[in-house]
Amino acid sequence: MEEVLRDLDKKLSLPCEIVLVGGAAMILYFGASRATHDVDALLLRGDIDELRRAIREVAREHDLPDDWMSEAVKGFADILPPDFHDSLVALDLPLHRLRLYVLGLAEQVAMKIVALREQDLEDLDILLRNMSEADKHRVIAVMNHVAAFRPDWAQRIRYFVLEKGWKTE
Repeated sequence: MEEVLRDLDKKLSLPCEIVLVGGAAMILYFGASRATHDVDALLLRGDIDELRRAIREVAREHDLPDDWMSEAVKGFADILPPDFHDSLVALDLPLHRLRLYVLGLAEQVAMKIVALREQDLEDLDILLRNMSEADKHRVIAVMNHVAAFRPDWAQRIRYFVLEKGWKTE
């Protein structure tokens, strides 16, 4: 995965900032050893057309599907509170134009709870090992943020939090 990201960096002519979400973030930052078939990404800054062009070029060179890096996670981006930028963690990779981040621990946990597929349960096991009380409070803050527009997602987070015995108030 790092080789593909380095090649993507080489194809870019302008700076680009991306938040990696999901499996790629789990592997590159949170220590998961599982495989992933795609890279879920949110563009923070940069030219989306140039990024898409570079993604297609890398796909051809590495025999990957054209959508190996996908913006499909945008459908879940509403989960992120307005200040989620403050919790981003920069990945320390030798890149020049491409700057990669992962979500903070609490935001990653909230995204995993809402998605809640088999691999998300495995990822949550890894993430929860490092949760501080402050992180738990942040997950609850995300739950309260989401409740205003997606009560179903907020309820899913609430059930998870209650199951773990965290205080919600």
